[in-house]
Amino acid sequence: MSRQRRSGTAARRARRALAARRRWVFVLAAAVALSRAGSLRAQNASNFTVQRYTINAELFPAAHMLSATAQIGFLPNTDLSTAGFQLNSALGVEKVTDASGQSLPFQRNGLSFEVNFPSPLPADQPASISVAYRGTLNSAAGSPYEGVQLASVSSHGTYLLYDADWFPVRPPGLDRFAATLHITVPDDETVIASGMAAAPVEETGTKMYTFAYAQDSFPGTVLAGKYAARPSVESNGNITVYTFSPEEKLAKSYGDEAVRILSFFSDKFGSLPNGRLDVVEIPNGTAGGYAAPGVVAVAQRGFTNPVDTRLLALEIARQWWPCLVSPATPADAFLDDGLATYSAALYVQASEGQAAFEHLMHQTEIGALTHEEVAPISEAGSLEDFTPEYHSVVYQKGAMVFHMLRGVMGDAAFFKTLQMMTQQDAWKTITTAGFQSLAEAASHQQLTYFFAQWVSSTGVPQFTDSWDIYRVGNHYQAVGTIHQDLDIFRMPVEIRVYSEGRPPIDTRIEMEGTRANFAVNTLTRPTNILIDPESQILKMDNHLKVEVAIARGDQLREEQAYLEAIKQYRKVTEIDKNNSLAHYRMGQIYFLLRNYNAAADEMRAALNGDREPNWIPVWAHLTLGEIFDTTGQRDRAINEYQKALQTHNNAQGALDLANRYIQKPYTQPPSNG
Repeated sequence: MSRQRRSGTAARRARRALAARRRWVFVLAAAVALSRAGSLRAQNASNFTVQRYTINAELFPAAHMLSATAQIGFLPNTDLSTAGFQLNSALGVEKVTDASGQSLPFQRNGLSFEVNFPSPLPADQPASISVAYRGTLNSAAGSPYEGVQLASVSSHGTYLLYDADWFPVRPPGLDRFAATLHITVPDDETVIASGMAAAPVEETGTKMYTFAYAQDSFPGTVLAGKYAARPSVESNGNITVYTFSPEEKLAKSYGDEAVRILSFFSDKFGSLPNGRLDVVEIPNGTAGGYAAPGVVAVAQRGFTNPVDTRLLALEIARQWWPCLVSPATPADAFLDDGLATYSAALYVQASEGQAAFEHLMHQTEIGALTHEEVAPISEAGSLEDFTPEYHSVVYQKGAMVFHMLRGVMGDAAFFKTLQMMTQQDAWKTITTAGFQSLAEAASHQQLTYFFAQWVSSTGVPQFTDSWDIYRVGNHYQAVGTIHQDLDIFRMPVEIRVYSEGRPPIDTRIEMEGTRANFAVNTLTRPTNILIDPESQILKMDNHLKVEVAIARGDQLREEQAYLEAIKQYRKVTEIDKNNSLAHYRMGQIYFLLRNYNAAADEMRAALNGDREPNWIPVWAHLTLGEIFDTTGQRDRAINEYQKALQTHNNAQGALDLANRYIQKPYTQPPSNG
């Protein structure tokens, strides 16, 4: 996968299943957010509630095999004749029995798995069934998410992520449950899962690990492998880092950073829900990061030096959202994905400073604007997961909503709201309306306008201003009007006034509707005015239009929608013809499509533009050399490689590549059609 992530956790299951459109998989920080849908979910969504699992599973890593029995305790909400579940389609159901051991008929259709009861189960009386199943898990085949591998049994490391549906899960996947897991593995492997661990039971060649999780959460992830364990001294043993290699320095750095992150979040949100945390390395090929109660999984590519702080902070934030408090419905998904994303940004603000935080929020703003118009946050359930649209609307716009709400409420009331949430709604679900009530109680403000504008609606303001300068006695006054185009807009807006030889003056005005007046006094003559200088409002302007179009083009290029990507880059050059990055990206695509003249033209336009970012010149010359080598013009190719060397910029190994091509001509790979 690319995370960016999205990071996956249980609450993400509530959204769309089986994305049939383009897939954009990423590692971010982030992470993997998952979703579900389908007629079976709609039919069974309110018929019963899963309350508890007892799972006995044996892993056969050499054969990539899982064999398991899941006892499912549930409560019928109505008289129940059928119970619908979802199960990874790589796993075959062998038998289903009721509490008395009698066999029950069942049907299987892909992911859907339906159990029939000869006599309806009465409402409000606890019931249980046992499901025996087995299968091979060594690829994305059978995954609830097409092309995304979330479960693997392997000698190189096993991961059974909850969202893989490696045990039967009731649609729509929002049930919080307790669980007892008995996991048997070869005797040279260690198992990590949520809950209180008992001493392993050894038999010939195997060990059985037992984990009991009593709280209602999402304790459905199992990790296993030949791990080296390193308890963190700084956490008094409450944090343990598990890695495939006993690299002490790397394990220590991740353990130390986890201590700092936990300390920060505990201060802001309340104490760590599970009291301890395991940070576990998992193989590549799946989510970049993943969270379960008391467990944070990080793919091998995420174990870096220095520590990937933002990814680690994002996954640790999920110990609170959704492991402690989760969204009640798909419409409330931003209370998980958006809040976890913003929580990681808060840690960046505390650990790396205000400049790093503002840069991160600017990138978040660009991401939010990339597909903001597709759907309101409240319609997250209509979006397909693992798509740029979902990530933009739920993760990034969701994070911006919390950023803006913090600005409206003030820090004290904002963090009081989060603490009230973890106290009053611990081990429960919460709706957007419930969260709004908490925010209103903490801030003593009526916030319906805010949630209607930013959660239930689409559209962002586009600000303009007009102003004049007046001399008033011994000072100046900047008097003007801010304009924007959303009729129901209501927000406090920051204005920064610059004047000759003096520090800028910040002032806040309460704006309602399409215009608001301001007057700011300065000691010297005003020279410039900026609206929302710290990007505290999700908005659009010409500069952002360029960045958003670049981002959209990059997404489409990743999806191999090349002609659509070129249209986005063309939008950039219509606004700013000297934008080297847009010309370079178009040149890359034309070269890939073997339109060599167009590719060369765009690379020269990139060299004649603003030459930003600073790696553009070296890579434009390098690509021109590749074009000339491909078209049999060796002398011209060498000339471009030499120009690349003259930049002295070895970004991503460009100079090394230029030296190699001077010795041996570049050869373009065969087209894949």
